[in-house]
Amino acid sequence: MKTLLLAESHPPTLEHLTGLLAQAGYTVIAVSDPVSAMEHFVADNPDVVVLAVDLARMEGAEGAEGSHVGQLIRSHSQGGRVPIVAIDKGHLGKAKGVQSVLGLKVNAYIQDPLKPNELASKVDELVRAAAAVAPTQGIDAMLDRQAVTAGDLKGYPLPELVHVLYRQRRQGVLVVAYRDLARRVFFARGGAVNYDSSARQDALPSFLLERAIVSEAQAEIVVQALSSGLRIGAALADAGVEAAGQELLEILRDYTRERLAQVVGMREGRFAFYAGDEYQQEVATAEIPALAPVLEGARRAIPLKVLAAPLRRHMGEYPVRSPEFGKDLPALGLDTDDLKLAMQINGRLLLRDLLAHGRGDLRRGYSLLWFLRLTGGVTFSPSPVAAEGEAVATVPDVIARRKRKALPSEVAAALREGAVKIITSSYFHSLGLDIAADVEAVERAYHETAMRYHPDNFAEYDLSEVRDLLDSVQEKLSASYRVLSVDEKRKAYLQFLVGKREVAGRINAINVEAEILIRRGESYLRRKDYRMALQLFEEAVALNPREPEYYSYLAWATYHSALGTVKDRAKEAQKVLKRAFSLNASLERAHIISAIIDNELEDATSARKKLLKVLELNPNSKLAKAALRKVGR
Repeated sequence: MKTLLLAESHPPTLEHLTGLLAQAGYTVIAVSDPVSAMEHFVADNPDVVVLAVDLARMEGAEGAEGSHVGQLIRSHSQGGRVPIVAIDKGHLGKAKGVQSVLGLKVNAYIQDPLKPNELASKVDELVRAAAAVAPTQGIDAMLDRQAVTAGDLKGYPLPELVHVLYRQRRQGVLVVAYRDLARRVFFARGGAVNYDSSARQDALPSFLLERAIVSEAQAEIVVQALSSGLRIGAALADAGVEAAGQELLEILRDYTRERLAQVVGMREGRFAFYAGDEYQQEVATAEIPALAPVLEGARRAIPLKVLAAPLRRHMGEYPVRSPEFGKDLPALGLDTDDLKLAMQINGRLLLRDLLAHGRGDLRRGYSLLWFLRLTGGVTFSPSPVAAEGEAVATVPDVIARRKRKALPSEVAAALREGAVKIITSSYFHSLGLDIAADVEAVERAYHETAMRYHPDNFAEYDLSEVRDLLDSVQEKLSASYRVLSVDEKRKAYLQFLVGKREVAGRINAINVEAEILIRRGESYLRRKDYRMALQLFEEAVALNPREPEYYSYLAWATYHSALGTVKDRAKEAQKVLKRAFSLNASLERAHIISAIIDNELEDATSARKKLLKVLELNPNSKLAKAALRKVGR
C-alpha cells in the first residue's frame, strides 16, 4: 500500500480528506503544521505528498519569512522524484488561485479538493507515473522500502533502538528528522559506520574545521568535492590534506561517534530505520564501539530524572555485573573512570549507596547504571551476592559516605531568586510561557525548567538551606504542567486568569480562544509571516467581532499581505481600520497604524497629525513616539 503525506491546517478539511484518501487505498499520514509535514517527509519517505496552498511557512528555513514546505521538499535529496499535489480552499470559497503555487514546483493543482474523485484520481495518476520511472539504486533504493521501525522522538527512543540494532546485528540506515534538518546514520553488523547531515554546520567538513584538520578554504573545497560524488579520502586530497589509511579511519570514527551521540539525545522530531546494505557503494565506513555513543549521548542531553526513573525500583537491591558485561565490553567503549565505577558493581553494595557514595559524581553514576541496565550489563539481586570463593554472601560491603561541598553563596542566591519567581507566578509564567503556547511548548518548557531546578543538578553540594525551596519549585512546575498540558484544563485556567485581571486595550468581554489567536498572530508578525498572521487575526475577529483592538492587528497584517501596489494594500487596510474606529474612535493602535500607512504613502503631514493627536491623549505612548521619529524619512 502506498504512503501519502497530507498536510492541511483546516481541521474539518484534514479529517475529510484523510478518510477520502484512505478509502482510495493509501496509508495516510495526516498533519496540520509545516514542521510535522517536513519531519514526516524526511523520516517516512512517502510515495506522494498533498499540501495545502495556505500551509504556514516554516520559521527559520532559508529566508527571513521562511519557506513553504513544498519548496523545502523539492530542495531535499529525496524530494526531486516525489509527486506533489497542491490543494486550495475552493470548497470554502477562499481559493487563492493557481498563481499561488507557481514557485512551489508542484505536479498538480486542485482548486476544490472535495470535488468528487478529482483529488484521488489525480493522485493515482501521479503515483502510477512515478512508478513507471527507472528503479532507484543505492541509498535511494533502501529508502524506497518500508521502514523496519519508525516513530516520534518524544521519550528518547533512540538509545533502546541503537541497542536493539546492535543485538540483531542489523544493517541499514537510521533517518532522523527535525524540522527541515535530516540526519542519517549508517549501520553495518549492528554498529554505526558513517553519518551524514543536510545541515552544513553538522556535516563532516565542519567537523574537520572544528578539529583544525582543515582550514576554511580547504573545508569549502571538501564540501564541493563531496557534493560532486567523491569519497572523503579523495575530497581531502583535492583540498591538499594528507589523510589516508588509519589516520582517515580515525577521523571517520571520531566523527561518527560524536554525531551519533548527538542524535541519541534528541527528543523532538521523527525517526525511521530502513534495512539494507546498498549504501556501501556510496559511503566510506569505519567501525566504532557500537554502544558507546548511547552513554555519551545520554550524558549530554537526557535529563537526570529520566536516567534515574528505571533505577528507582532497584534502590534497595544489589547490582551485579552480568556475563553480558564481559562479552559486550569492547562495544560499550567505557573509559577508565567508568571502568573503575563498574568494578564497584559487585553485588555486595546497595544501589542507593553505590550511587550516593561510589566513584565519580552522581550524574556519572546514574548514567552508567542506566546504560548497563539498558544493555543487559547489570542485573539486580534482592540480597548480597557471594564473592568469588564464598559459598554464601550474608554481609553486604560498606562504602564510605561522600562529603558534600558547601553551596556557593552566588549559586544559592540565584536559586532563591529564580525559585521565588516561579512559586509566585502564574502557571504560564512559571514555565516562562505566553498564553499562546501549545502543548508541545508546555512539555518542552516543563522539562527544561524542572531539570534546571532539580536537586540532582547540584548533587555535589549540601542543599539543606534551599532543599525546601527546590521541592516547592518542583511542586509548582508539576502543577503547571498538569494544567497546561491538557486543553480543557488550560482553557479553564485562562478563563480564571482573565477573570482576575484585565487585558490591556480590551473594552469588551474577553474571549479566551480569540486572545490566544491574537498572541499567536503577533508571533507570526514578528517573524514577518504576514499571511499566517492574517489568517489567525481573521479567526480572532470571527470569534469576537465587537473587539476593536483586533481590527488593528488585522489591518496591519492586511496591509503587508494583500496583493497589489502600496496604494491598493493601503486601501484594503484602511477599510479594516474604519471598522475599528466605528467601535472605538480613539483607539490608539489603530491611529498609529493609519499614520504609518500614510507615511509610507508619502503623506507625512497626515501621518504627523495623527501621531501628535495620539500623543496628546497619551504622552507616554512609546509606539507613537517611535512612529513619529520615522515620519518623513
